[in-house]
Amino acid sequence: MPHLGEICALLAPMAWAVALILFKRTEGAPPLALNLFKNTFGVVLLSATMVALGIAVPTDRSVEDWARVIGSGVLGLAVADTFLFEGLKRIGAARFALVDTTYAPMIVLLSWVLFGEAPTTAIVGGGAAVVVGVTVASVDPRDLKFSGGREIAIGMLCAFLAVLGTATGVLIAKPVLVNSNLIEITWTRLIAGLTAMILWAAATGKLREATTAFRPGTDWKTLVPASFFGTYLSLIFWLGGYKWAPAAVAAVLNQLATVYILVLARVFLRERIAPRQAVGSLVAATGALWIVWNRA
Repeated sequence: MPHLGEICALLAPMAWAVALILFKRTEGAPPLALNLFKNTFGVVLLSATMVALGIAVPTDRSVEDWARVIGSGVLGLAVADTFLFEGLKRIGAARFALVDTTYAPMIVLLSWVLFGEAPTTAIVGGGAAVVVGVTVASVDPRDLKFSGGREIAIGMLCAFLAVLGTATGVLIAKPVLVNSNLIEITWTRLIAGLTAMILWAAATGKLREATTAFRPGTDWKTLVPASFFGTYLSLIFWLGGYKWAPAAVAAVLNQLATVYILVLARVFLRERIAPRQAVGSLVAATGALWIVWNRA
């Protein structure tokens, strides 16, 4: 299918945006428990999909490729997520959104260095528009108060490490991803990340806290669909983007999550969209369309 990678890269942040809106309504469990639940739910659904489609884990994968996939899952889903939650706790969503805008430029730079994917003029120009638009839409200067010294510095570092871990994790797996079944590689990577999370929770004495979301309750009304969109669909689409499109293109299109979240928050949560957010979203969407158009 033409532009399958770009389509996946556009659908991934949409699925994640839906999940975030649903997670926002789930307040009964701590972040660690939510993360463990959604990843476990994703493993169950991916396992069922593999059985239904007759997909098997390859037995001829090299040791190096296994190391790439497992390392990618541990780094991207366990380590990066840990830094993400720690960063959010210390600096809040506004400052984290500012750091998160480094994701696309980071992928562009790393894919150029690691794979020789030199960015085209369209990617640089469109990517700049996306990053600027997302920054304008997601960051309110009035919320950026950098008093706090050491606490803020640690939080900003954690946020940066979360973005770096996510970016590095997917690029580590890309050489294997290109030649592997998408569902299987998503399942294997998620298994690796989930295993690392469970071991970490057990080693730090937080296993009881991490399993609180598994108790059936009213939160499941939003937690189950949020996990379906946020882990199952978003991970498949996210990795699909990197499988069938250049990493730089996939990363820039992934950055549109902020735009989707604003629209969904307006539709389902009745949150007001400020003029700044509308203008930023329009700039970001224009940049993304410019990239896709020049890939035709």
